[in-house]
Amino acid sequence: MSTRLTSLFFAAAFAVAAFAMTDTAVAKSAVNGVRPDTFIRTLADEALSVLSKKNGSTLAEREAKFHSVLRDDFAMDRIGRFAAGRYWRKMSRDERRDYQKLFTEWVLKSYAIRFGGYSGESLRILKTVRAGKKDSLVRSVIESTKNGKQPIRVDWRVRRFKDSYKIIDILVEGVSMLVTQKAEFASVIKREGIKGLISALRTQLDQLKQVATNGAS
Repeated sequence: MSTRLTSLFFAAAFAVAAFAMTDTAVAKSAVNGVRPDTFIRTLADEALSVLSKKNGSTLAEREAKFHSVLRDDFAMDRIGRFAAGRYWRKMSRDERRDYQKLFTEWVLKSYAIRFGGYSGESLRILKTVRAGKKDSLVRSVIESTKNGKQPIRVDWRVRRFKDSYKIIDILVEGVSMLVTQKAEFASVIKREGIKGLISALRTQLDQLKQVATNGAS
């Protein structure tokens, strides 16, 4: 995984943590007219409160929460199709099924592993702007209490799907996680084909599982 994509996952994991650690009452507020910036701020505050307690949750417990988040609060099907780009139409039904399953599991595992490395980060909302006809862009910075660590500018692209909000993209210092991922996947497909991408995802997922196993031992 490239350095740029790793930094994008760092910020994305913060968002996932925020969604995973909020309680049901907060999540339900999304359907009651709460603005996207308030929605994300509340979730982030709740996550930071939990993280600061160092409650010692296991990797398996974090993954269980992340799985629910990815299914309910991130538009994973849409994200996966966008990341595949024009090659999505060229995939067979079986290839689409395998790709979406591996892509979701890969993101899940990446978030879960990176989730444990936070210490002193906070999220500050700057403003919310419209992004096209359907989306809102919540502009923010992630700040650290560690001396010398520069703030990271993070924008959350949020879309309302019927009665709930979903995050469809995260931009770190102006760089889209989705666009970056799409370019990396396209590069793999050009070299090795669609089956090569699926194989690469499976290999990376196996490597992440080994990292998780080693970290738990």
